[in-house]
Amino acid sequence: MADEADEGPAGREPSQAAVERAVALARLDRYAEAEPILRRVLAADPEHYGALANLAWLLDLADRREEAVATARLVIARWPQDTEGFYRAASCLMRDKNVAEALPLVRRAMEIAPDEGRVLRLYARVLADIPERLPEALPMADRAVEVDPLNGESFQTRAVVLVSLRRWRDADAALAQALQREPTDTAYLIQAGIVKLRLGMIAPARDAFTAALRLKPRPHRVREVLDTLETQGLPAPLLDVYTLGCEALDIPDLGSPGTAGTDRELLREQARIATSMWKAATYNHAWSKDSRDRCRTLVAAMLAADATLVPARLLAAEIAGDDARYEDLVALAEPLIAEGEATGQLYRDTVLGLEHLDRLDDAVALAADARRRFPRSSRAASLHGRMLAEAGRRDEAVAAADAAAELADGDPQALTSVAGVHRRLGRKDEAKAAYKAILREAPNETTALFELGSLYMLGYQDNRAAERLIERIELPDVGGDRTAVLGQIRFQLGKWDQAAADFEAAIATPMRAPSTVPGIIIGLQLFGPPRRFQPLLDRCVEIRGDGVPAEPVTIEKLRLAAFTTLKYGALPQAQEVLRQILEMDPDHHEATVMATVVADPDVPEHAEALAVVFAPDTHDDEL
Repeated sequence: MADEADEGPAGREPSQAAVERAVALARLDRYAEAEPILRRVLAADPEHYGALANLAWLLDLADRREEAVATARLVIARWPQDTEGFYRAASCLMRDKNVAEALPLVRRAMEIAPDEGRVLRLYARVLADIPERLPEALPMADRAVEVDPLNGESFQTRAVVLVSLRRWRDADAALAQALQREPTDTAYLIQAGIVKLRLGMIAPARDAFTAALRLKPRPHRVREVLDTLETQGLPAPLLDVYTLGCEALDIPDLGSPGTAGTDRELLREQARIATSMWKAATYNHAWSKDSRDRCRTLVAAMLAADATLVPARLLAAEIAGDDARYEDLVALAEPLIAEGEATGQLYRDTVLGLEHLDRLDDAVALAADARRRFPRSSRAASLHGRMLAEAGRRDEAVAAADAAAELADGDPQALTSVAGVHRRLGRKDEAKAAYKAILREAPNETTALFELGSLYMLGYQDNRAAERLIERIELPDVGGDRTAVLGQIRFQLGKWDQAAADFEAAIATPMRAPSTVPGIIIGLQLFGPPRRFQPLLDRCVEIRGDGVPAEPVTIEKLRLAAFTTLKYGALPQAQEVLRQILEMDPDHHEATVMATVVADPDVPEHAEALAVVFAPDTHDDEL
């Protein structure tokens, strides 16, 4: 609920009693009864501060924001040295996403009362909604906590800003503090549930949502719970919470097959929900595969009810692509493209499907068609550049990447795609510069952090920088592939206990990505592996289940492991590998010499030899 008007100038009796009665009715959502009372007071006394300020507040509550802003401007005109009118107008404008108009109003409120808690909170939220001003938002939210520490909304505001900064764990802690102060506030409970879901904390999220619904929140709060669950994949442990929310709003539970019948509008809504489920269950969280299986069932039921339903056909094509059924994807996509119903995502999926099918000429042609269809899309230009790079058409690929960068307009994800084109062209310095530019504007951008880390590992052989970058990623690793890459990096750095734990965590991921286990196998076999990693490799080969045995351990592979660990100063790990080489070949001269050097590194000649191999940390200041 919006904050009610402050007390302002002293009220007038008996009109003040009428205003207080109207405020009490508004708090009960009885706006139709409250509004006439306030208007009668104003008819008798147009200068009544409490009546006018609370009328603006009531109109705000009733989602009549245009009227609320107009009324708040009357408050400003009559009491220009009071924060109320500025605050109310700015608050309404911000919720209508009009931050450009809200900013000067809340800034004026700050000039009038720089230490007023609600004004500080609103200013922080407005700043958080302006990308270039986002860095200023957290200090403002912290100031609100400092001046108004007993108000849960101060901590809620801090959490909102932290979410904008993608600092999910800190946001969770801030909401916990808000709930300590106001444990039955449904807004705090729902926001806490949202953040916990984002962190993959299913059980605590369930508790927060259930507690909020038991408190019978307003319909828009219930809708917020349903929207959150839909966009997070309708995880099986929370299905009953979703059903409770649907019952509270008296709407059908469209998360279940058949509930839409043949009603076309309900089918379209069900397709929207299913699409949201699929995207979330595939990419965002470690639910079981249950959500994905339910999506497949939902799509089949929708298409059985209406085979022409475009949103369901689009989802069926997306599922085929994610399932690596590329022939099915192309067959589903072609009629949608011919009908002019294809989205940018469908073009991208189909282009990549054609690439997987080794139909590169068709992929380049379709990417060019996507670019004509979406001429202002940076992603379409990047996709075309990527296919041109694969086709060896270097100059055209560079031109496409440059065009994509111009069209990106600062969008971090679009710019990440541009950097990917440079990587495919072997332009690692240009790719590095592009990733760093993204991270200067969005320091916690997940994809940019991972891709730049991967570039440092593979392109520059700088595993220390790669580790630092990937460690900065806050979002949970759903498929385990990112954790597996971190394990490979730490293996090469000689952090073998951490590497082993990373590999185990990656293997145990419930929605393990198809590339996770093969990636671990390839990485370990490249270096032998050393004996302590052999059981892990054998288990990965068994999980892969294709009947192909692990490659034999060779001295050459172990040599690479020894030199790599020496490069990063991991002498105990290098010593362990050298002992294994000498067990395989007791007369191996190089291993004998290296083992002597590693066993006594303080001997001047040994230290000199180790210094030749050792790679110092470059400590890139921009990371």
